[in-house]
Amino acid sequence: MNQPDGTIPSPARLLGSRTGSGEGRTIKLYDFRRPDKFSRDQLRTMQILAEAFARLAATRLSGALRLPCEVSLDLVDQMTYDEFMGPLASPSTLAVASMQPLKGQSILHIDAAGSDAVLERLFGAKPGLHPSPAGGGDLTEIEWSSLEKVIVGLLEELGKTWDFASGVEPRLMQMETEAKFCQIVPPKEMIVLTSFAFSVGPAAGRLDIVYPFLLLEPVIHLLSSKYWYASRRHDGSSPSSAVARRAAMPAEIVCDAGALTVSALRALKKGSAVPVPDFDDDRAWLRLGGARVAELTRVRRDGDRVSADFAGRAEADRLAAAEGADAMGKLAAELSAGLASVKDGVQEAMTAMAGRIDELKGGQEDLSDRVLYGQADSSPRRPERPFASLAGVQAESLALFLSGERAQVTALVLSFIDDALGARLLSLMPEAAQPEIARRVALMDRASPETMAEVERVLARKLATVDNADFDVGGVPKIVGMLNLVPRETEARVIMALDGSDPELAETIKRNMFVFEDIVILDDDSISAVLEEADERDILVAMKPAPEAVRERLFGRLPEERRERLKAEFASLGRIRLSECDAAGFRVVETIRRLEEEGRIGILRDGE
Repeated sequence: MNQPDGTIPSPARLLGSRTGSGEGRTIKLYDFRRPDKFSRDQLRTMQILAEAFARLAATRLSGALRLPCEVSLDLVDQMTYDEFMGPLASPSTLAVASMQPLKGQSILHIDAAGSDAVLERLFGAKPGLHPSPAGGGDLTEIEWSSLEKVIVGLLEELGKTWDFASGVEPRLMQMETEAKFCQIVPPKEMIVLTSFAFSVGPAAGRLDIVYPFLLLEPVIHLLSSKYWYASRRHDGSSPSSAVARRAAMPAEIVCDAGALTVSALRALKKGSAVPVPDFDDDRAWLRLGGARVAELTRVRRDGDRVSADFAGRAEADRLAAAEGADAMGKLAAELSAGLASVKDGVQEAMTAMAGRIDELKGGQEDLSDRVLYGQADSSPRRPERPFASLAGVQAESLALFLSGERAQVTALVLSFIDDALGARLLSLMPEAAQPEIARRVALMDRASPETMAEVERVLARKLATVDNADFDVGGVPKIVGMLNLVPRETEARVIMALDGSDPELAETIKRNMFVFEDIVILDDDSISAVLEEADERDILVAMKPAPEAVRERLFGRLPEERRERLKAEFASLGRIRLSECDAAGFRVVETIRRLEEEGRIGILRDGE
């Protein structure tokens, strides 16, 4: 207990210490306003359950991640719900699970490091590879869906450890990343916390399971060593056999009552008395619950009381067995006849169904072969390649959804799609993420088919919301086409206004309004003026990607001596980058625009 000033008393002054010294002892703070609700014995039982879960969870994780995983128990203790939830880092993986038929919910918590280690391995990362961060702080839908399957598997193993408590079955209710959204009990409610350390290869994480007191209260009497070990004794007895021995059963003494006339039988009514002769050779049978259990001898009747000696069970057992055998024989014969009839009917129906299925299967395969190949193909069909449904998807649409995923998810998709689509997709990824994605593709390990199918399913559902039938709407080409048709004063007014408000857009429009290939629309005198003013090398470089008709038109307007010289220089240019050709063509276009502004040449438009 704390001092008024908040300090802890020294061990020598601890109450209840006979020696007066607390050296070597562990001091635990005890809040008398919050008494413990779980005894040491109950916590010890919870520790046994937690250790069993750790072994099962390690096996389940190792199988799901195809990697040796270890799960070890670190702590079993009781505390308030707020003491556990308060220090949790955000984001964390919090799975709220019901434990039917118990009232209430439990929580399975995996820290961020553990979640990253599991997800990286699920998506095919090699052991030891540093986790790649996702696009945001929270888990994405693909990560949620994949991690949910792992958590459901862990809850199944948790249910196996609680099968002694009336078949408790944990089921996942919801998953959260923020502790404030998981207020399953009041903050001051007591809980039992079982905390584990687990490893996925070299990566490490933490796993916690929270059991509120309100959840465990109906079965808290089972969390004791007395019940735990008593229910597992090996003396051959069981509570059910003891209850059966104490059950009340109707007892009857059966003996030969002689013969009755028909008139005596007809005269019987409620309350009639039937005279019973003396017992046949002082013998009778004891019957309990309708079954003969023993033979009686020396039967004596004294008023309303009957006394007898047990002669043994051998004959009773023989008769009971004979009666049972006769009844079972009749029942077995009836069941055998019925089952034979059912078997014949089912066999006929299955045979007819199998024939019909074969016909449908053959017709479907023939139709598929005709559609794909034009003829039947008897070769066995290979399973569909992962992410085959993404073959016809636009790279821009796919990049829209993968840009927010961790690099390992993008690498998993790139590892299976076509190289052309993969190259386009990689170029659309954020520049900072491209090297890491390429590295993970090169180091990709195997991923389970279930995980790949789940990733493909989520992506396909997201892509279904995007209309792949895109139409070109607006853009620079559209406004360029419009300005080429408007009167010159309208064009000049628009371009001048854009020069002041958006110079970059204005420059782009001017670049596209008149390109080098449009030089053929000039008259011969205007072309000659352009060839005189423009740089010769710019003209030759700009003609490199131009059509043959454009080149012949330009060379035809030159004097013969100059034409031959420029043709020779053009032939010796060799390979030139397209960007250099575009830049040279733009400089020639600028010369054309300057000459037009000076009035030395004219560019005729439609309708002029």
